[in-house]
Formats: sequence, C-alpha cells, structure tokens
Amino acid sequence: MSEQLLETRSFDYVPDAERHGNVRSQVQLWFMINAQILTIYTGAVGVAQGLSLGWALIAILTGSLVGTLFQAFHGAQGPVMGLPQMIQSRVQFGSRGVLLPILAATLSPFGFAVFLIQTSSFAVSDVTGIGSLTLLQVLIAVIAGAIAIVGFRLVMKVEKFASWLTLANFALLTLAVFTVLPIGELFDKGGFITHAFFLQFGVSAIYQLAIAPLVSDYTRYLPARTSGVKVSASVFFGTTLSAVWLESIGAIVTTAYPDLDTIAAVRQLGDGFGFGLGGFTMVVAALSCLITISITAYSGTLALISGLEAFRPLRPTAKLRTVSITLGMILALICSLAMSQDMLNTFGAYLAILGYVLIPWTAVNLTDYYLVRNGRYSITDIMRPDGGMYGAWGGIGIASYLIGFVAMIPFFSSALYTGPLAASMNGVDVSFIVGLLVSSVVYAFLARRIDLAAEMQLVRNAPLNTFDHA
Repeated sequence: MSEQLLETRSFDYVPDAERHGNVRSQVQLWFMINAQILTIYTGAVGVAQGLSLGWALIAILTGSLVGTLFQAFHGAQGPVMGLPQMIQSRVQFGSRGVLLPILAATLSPFGFAVFLIQTSSFAVSDVTGIGSLTLLQVLIAVIAGAIAIVGFRLVMKVEKFASWLTLANFALLTLAVFTVLPIGELFDKGGFITHAFFLQFGVSAIYQLAIAPLVSDYTRYLPARTSGVKVSASVFFGTTLSAVWLESIGAIVTTAYPDLDTIAAVRQLGDGFGFGLGGFTMVVAALSCLITISITAYSGTLALISGLEAFRPLRPTAKLRTVSITLGMILALICSLAMSQDMLNTFGAYLAILGYVLIPWTAVNLTDYYLVRNGRYSITDIMRPDGGMYGAWGGIGIASYLIGFVAMIPFFSSALYTGPLAASMNGVDVSFIVGLLVSSVVYAFLARRIDLAAEMQLVRNAPLNTFDHA
C-alpha cells in the first residue's frame, strides 16, 4: 500500500500543499453517497402510510430540496476552513462544549452504517443465495472498515469506479418503471393524507440534512480558492439528483408492490424487465452500500475523536484512525445484528430522531458562518485543545442549541413520542421549522455580545486564518 494512497491526515488541518481534486469529482462523490438502496427506502415512507404516488413525489422533491440547501451551505465551508465539519463547530460551542453536537453528529454516520450493513447483506444474500446474514454483515463491515482506514484517497478511487456503474443501473431501473409497471394506474391509488405528506417531506429533508455533519470532511481537500458557490452547487446537485431519483423509484415500487419488502420489490421490478436486471441491481446495491459505509465510518470517526481531543491530547495519526474506525465498525455491526428486520419503520424512526438532534446544530453553525463571522476564523485557535480565543465552553452556541431543541419538543411526532402540539395537528411534524428558526434567531441575538472588531484583529494576526479565503 503506497504512502500516497494511505491518508496521514485525520481531524487536523489540511494545508494548501496537500489540497487536490476538483468540483466535478465532488459531484460524483455526493451523487454516489445517495445512490444506494437505503435511499429507495426513504422514498417508500409516505406511500406506506397511504399517501398517493403523486403527493409522495411532491413531498420527496420539496423535502429533498429543503434538506439539501442546508447541506450544500456546509459544503462551501470545507475549502475555506481546511478542517472536518464538526471540529469547525468549536467556534460556536467551544473546544469541549462541541462534544454536545458531536455526539449528535456521530449518531448520523454510524447510524447510517448500521442500516447500510443490513441492507447490503440482504442484497448480497439475494444474489448469492447465502443464507447466513450474520456472516455477510461481518464481511461487509470488515471490507468497508478497511477502505475507511486507508482514508480519503481510496474512498474517492472506489467511488469513481462505482459511480458510472451505478448510474447505468438506475437508468435501466427507471426504464423498467415505465415499461413494466402500469404507471397511470399507480397514480390512482391512495390520496392526500396530511400526516403522511409531512412525514415524507420530513424524512426526505432529514435524509439530506443528515449528510451535513460530514460534508466538509471531503470538501476540505479542495484547493482553498475553490469557488464556494461552485462547491455548494456540486454538493447540492450531486445529492439532490440521486436522492430525488431513487426516492421516487422507492415510492413507485412500494405503490406497485405494497406487500413486498422494498428490496424484494426492486428485485421484482428488475426481474420483470429481464436481462438479469434484478440480480445486477442487487450486486450494484451491495457495492454502493459498501462505499457509503466507508464514507460514514470515516466521518463519524473524525467527528468523535475531534471532540475527545479537547479533553485529552491526541495526535491525529493513521494509527488513531485505524483503532477508532475499527471500534466504530464493531459497534455498528453489533447494532446491525441486533436490529429489527422491520427496516422501513425502524429507519423512519431513526431519521426523525436524527432530525431532532441535528437541526439546532446546523442552524447555529450556518448562522455563525454566514451571518455573524462571515467565514473569518482563526484556524490556529480552533485547533488548540483549550479553544484559544473561542474558549473551552461556548455558552452562546450551547444555549442556542438547547433552546432550539426544547422549543421543538412539543412539535415532535414519531413512533417514540408525539408532542402535544403535534397531536393537536393530527400528528403533523413541523419541529424542523421551529428548530431552525428558534436556534438561528437566538444565536444571532446572543452573538451581539461578541466584540467582533477585537476578535477579527486577533484572527488576522493568527498564523493560520481564513481571511484570504473567506
């Protein structure tokens, strides 16, 4: 294994000399992160609750656009900051206080890894006939963990290999939708159900927003002067295209085959088309899940060790990444093996919880970056375990997060808990709107206490700062 392929960076700053890649490669990466069977599951949620196909497609499109908008804004931070996404939040939460949103962010990538391990094992079993899902899940976790340990460069190489194959596969599945299924008749099923519409809108939005904690982990490798608009556009169009496309297929196949599991429904569609498309789709599904597991394991590890580093000095070495990814994959594997086989309902509940804990963070982070400090930070101070000028505990960020989260609780509507205001609206969940507005407004108000003029002078004098790139 060459030194060039093995990544030596972990949660630390990527200097200009080590920046590489281009915006086009980012489009491929972010397209691929959603180009897998789990995305199809996301599109099946509303239809499974009785929502008509037409209304489900509208909810998928609008929800995906809203969720991706926030995700894309985070993407532009990577080249400017040169840091993983969550360590940037030390500015708002402090070097130790950031552990609060980091724990929430770690739930995102490793939670997805759990579902992806299980989903890919189903796909492999379907093709190979291997009955031991336990064995398959272990093998998938080991291979994905190994790719993540090698690091960013190998992830990008594997992703480029799979992207065109995946694109061709889903193009054929789309052709199968219009040749095998009675599309006109499918639109006559179901109707408009307010709760189901907002549920589909919410899961589609959160599915996209869930990528936000890991976006800069990859865009930070782009040259510092890469256009922020172009970076945001690459993230936005890459993930939106694959999300809307595959979620739409999920809604369609669930409407067409309501008695089948989502994976079985996709296989049925492929088999109905012929030419071995059903089996081929399962092979591609397993490969794309494998890639995404690697991406999520890599980012989940970066987030967690960057939070722990403020409590105990850690050197960002390949050995540290190896140990942490290995432990993370073991935990994800255990959860996957223990998880219920009712994937659709379990996944829907997971996305709801994920939204509740991530929305206040994204509101605080983006408000600070775009409205308060305008992307001007001292990288030197962010990297200090004591937080430097930003401190160990960021009271403004923590308070804004907690106030926004508490404000959301009455609007929660999930299988685990339904708040009183959500119940009064027949289970409609609008907590994400409340959380975004409350956390953003509270942070902008409290941030007026910051002496920005004095802080900006310190930032200019820092050995590493973003004034030249913001």
